[in-house]
Amino acid sequence: MQRTDVIVVGAGPTGLLLASELALQGVQVTVLERLQEPDTTIKSGSINVASAEILDRRGLLPAAEESQRRRMAAAGKFTAGGGTAVTRGVVGGFEQTSPRFPVMGHFAGIMFRNDLVDQEDPVLASHAAVSGGVAVPQYDLELLLADRCAQLGVDVRRGIAVKGVRSTGGDLLADADADADADVVVETDAGELTAGWVVAADGGRSPIRKQLGIDFIGTDPELVGYQGIADFDDTTGLSHGWNWTPRGVYAYGPIPGRILVARFGPQPEDRDAPVTLEELQEVVRDVTQTNVTLSAIHGRATRWSDNARRVKHYRHGRVLFAGDAAHVHSPFSAQGLNLGFGDAVNLGWKLAATIQGWAPAGLLDTYDTERSSIADWVLDWTRAQVALMRGDERTRRLRRVVGDELFTVPGATNKMLAVSSGIMQHYDVADDATAPVGTTAGDVALTSGRRLADFAHDGRFVLVDRTHDGRFADAVQHLGERIAYVADSAATTELPSLLVRPDGIIIWAADQDDEPTSDDATKRLDAATLRWVGTR
Repeated sequence: MQRTDVIVVGAGPTGLLLASELALQGVQVTVLERLQEPDTTIKSGSINVASAEILDRRGLLPAAEESQRRRMAAAGKFTAGGGTAVTRGVVGGFEQTSPRFPVMGHFAGIMFRNDLVDQEDPVLASHAAVSGGVAVPQYDLELLLADRCAQLGVDVRRGIAVKGVRSTGGDLLADADADADADVVVETDAGELTAGWVVAADGGRSPIRKQLGIDFIGTDPELVGYQGIADFDDTTGLSHGWNWTPRGVYAYGPIPGRILVARFGPQPEDRDAPVTLEELQEVVRDVTQTNVTLSAIHGRATRWSDNARRVKHYRHGRVLFAGDAAHVHSPFSAQGLNLGFGDAVNLGWKLAATIQGWAPAGLLDTYDTERSSIADWVLDWTRAQVALMRGDERTRRLRRVVGDELFTVPGATNKMLAVSSGIMQHYDVADDATAPVGTTAGDVALTSGRRLADFAHDGRFVLVDRTHDGRFADAVQHLGERIAYVADSAATTELPSLLVRPDGIIIWAADQDDEPTSDDATKRLDAATLRWVGTR
């Protein structure tokens, strides 16, 4: 029976990114996918800033930028990002480009407006470098990640349906440390495979989650949504962008013929039945309150709901859950793919460290605690949008207050945009930590003209030492190749030294002005490495 370190079930964006993260750390990975080819069904049309920064840290931003250029060229105009034009400046004697933070997306169908965004906001400015690589459709993203997996030697097997999983010893849901020699057997229609660990990234209706009887906690749906690309006999009655009506919400464009519509009411009797032209036309007419006629659907239209749930625990013995297998919710403001991306980079290095034997005690358990808290926030973020989309008169008035009054308050759109873009996520990674510890590093420019992301391509921790005497080098020397040490001593004293995890989270920072002579910063650095990087 074939054995590998990790079997990832599902070759969507989450599964492919996770597989590449594991392979980058030297772990043997096999990916199993039931589809013969990547799904061309229209899904997410972009990624958020946090996801683009993940690609940036792995050297994949140029490929994402090329995808965005192709998409904009096909659309005939550069619309993504709400204006990503760059200005010129000088940093440390080197000419730099300064892109604007991408203003795209919406909250409950209320679009974020360029004219209400302060591009001088230091929070947004520190996350603007990836603005040219956010308009990446899911299909393009899967191709990009599949190529990445191929380069790293990941064994991706398509056309294989997983029937179930079992343990070679004990209970799959027991503590993984209870039987260190136990493996997981994955039963497929092409035979059995064995691995030390299995990650279920097999979608919102995860067969593995259902087989194991994993609790899927949350709230029931209120609406039914549809998305597809269709031919319309006449579109004069449709308004471009997001629109609210007493019957629901709809979005038309920007891709010609693309329609997304959501209607409050009961769920269909057979939610797995293909969406017919007649069904789509009926709901489009009802919600848009027009007599529009659809003559054809291109490809396959999708049906979805605002069912909002997550697994009670992300880890169950030697089986872990990621992406839609771990959480489902409505697609409003495009949080799903990005939430799965975050799962992948959080889990990848932690599982690799566990397999390779250098993980500090309890490291893998932090995958559950950190990602479940983020999922809870995302589920509430999407629930709040559904509440603001209901078709009654009171909701209509509330939408007017939110869109015309609250969003116009200085700084309000900045905050909503930053939160929606994923850059405000925070983990409790240190005791009594203060900002920026626990946040995503974003774009960190160095005096050499390079950036912190340039040193994260190989998936290591990155220590940026901005002291003039390089005093933190000795503190991490014993950790060898796990940490990329970057001396940036010519930097201004206003910028702190940083230690960043492989997933981009800052786990230690030290201001030069605050601690010029004391050894407190070094003690905190030692504590951070002991907690997250382990010992030699």
